[in-house]
Amino acid sequence: MATGAERVKAAFKRTFADYIPTYPILGCFAAKLVGATARQYLTDGEIMAKSQLAAYETFQPDIVVVMADLLMEAEALGTTLEFPEHDVCQVDKYAMREDKGKLASLSVPDPEKDGRMPLYLEACAQVRGMIKDVPVSSTLVGPWAIASNLRGIDTLIYDTFEDPQFVHELMRLTTETAKAFGESVIGRKVSLSYSEATASCSVISPKIYNEFIKPYHRELVDHFKEKRASVTFHVCGFVDPIISDLVDTGAVALSIDSMTSLEKSVETASSRTVIIGNVPTTSFQTATKDQMEAEVKKCLEAVGGRSGYILSSGCEVPSNAPVDSVKFFMDAARKYGKC
Repeated sequence: MATGAERVKAAFKRTFADYIPTYPILGCFAAKLVGATARQYLTDGEIMAKSQLAAYETFQPDIVVVMADLLMEAEALGTTLEFPEHDVCQVDKYAMREDKGKLASLSVPDPEKDGRMPLYLEACAQVRGMIKDVPVSSTLVGPWAIASNLRGIDTLIYDTFEDPQFVHELMRLTTETAKAFGESVIGRKVSLSYSEATASCSVISPKIYNEFIKPYHRELVDHFKEKRASVTFHVCGFVDPIISDLVDTGAVALSIDSMTSLEKSVETASSRTVIIGNVPTTSFQTATKDQMEAEVKKCLEAVGGRSGYILSSGCEVPSNAPVDSVKFFMDAARKYGKC
């Protein structure tokens, strides 16, 4: 039987091992496996690591993604958060909602010292140190999503019309922040995935993506290519209109949500980009074993026997999803994903 690393390597080489590589995106959900709360998971690097290791032992995925939350970078830049005991953290106050002039006083945070970034790095190091036979990946936040979490997405969209120069200046800061955090992550021998939750066409237009986001995505990819590291982008929501643009960034992989056409994505990506996805996260809350099998088969049928594909949840599995739903998912992948 192949290892997870061998299955993933085969996908990137456009060949096959024994099964289609498969993993769920697990964040606070994993905390329940060690009897911890979401708040503990997001504020304690050791608990985060133990939770991810427990998830690996329980589900045997082909990739382990160390998922925290999507506000860590913005928090280090001044956005304040609330931490419910049993749910993901939420914005209390955006750092720049009321005054974009604050940009002049902000500088790139030090991932080794600032905010919760060090605890995340420690969790990555612990997980990488314990897991050898599957890839370990990060979930960092992309430049546009960091900017959204500093300014507020609605305000930021208005800015693209009213003060485009400011948006580019803000994106310069957030891109450098994404680079700095990414450099610390690859220093722990963990691969890079950047989440851009607000970059889909469920939120913005293709024009905004191409003018204000794509150049910085390309810059991130090129920056890490020089360091012999690859970049994956995860974009929530509907991205059919910008699939080709996302592929053009040069990212080695693109993780897509269930609203995006998997068939179109694999056709557009061709041999250039590995596509990851896209079982609906709602299925993990409600699906029976038979229903989960149907969702997995639907994805595999859309791919049509092509390689360059990794089966995954469309986004983070909800923290309140039952443990059995992830077991159903992995079991279905092994049952129907044999190559």
